[in-house]
Amino acid sequence: MILTALLLAAAPPATRPRTASSPRRAAASATVKAPSADWLKGLWVADTDKGEQMEGCASWQALFYQADGQYLQGEVTGRWSLDGTTLERHQIAYAEGGGDEEQVTGEEVRRVERVSADRMREVGPDKKSTLYLRCPLPETPVAP
Repeated sequence: MILTALLLAAAPPATRPRTASSPRRAAASATVKAPSADWLKGLWVADTDKGEQMEGCASWQALFYQADGQYLQGEVTGRWSLDGTTLERHQIAYAEGGGDEEQVTGEEVRRVERVSADRMREVGPDKKSTLYLRCPLPETPVAP
């Protein structure tokens, strides 16, 4: 009997298998989908004023991703594309005199994170991030 007690005392305690994450965390991550071109289309404004950001929807600072692959931000126009989480924006300038000849004058490559249906985070090559909020409909930039 003493031998049995000693063997039981020396045995490792029963353990439960560990789970990788809590059910709540798994459910939350499952609801946020990967970014897509269809989801990205629309008018976005940087969440810089913490509470006043929707006023930016009526300004030229809003970023408008159009369905045809064009984007507008103030007087800047260009083309955009999304490959997975990589967003490329190519700023376009047209030849002087009203010609149709396009000239790429700038390029940005950023990582896009879909935070929710109406929130995204853009992370630049310098690892700085900007949170954007989707503007309510109608999605039409307003002149200053």
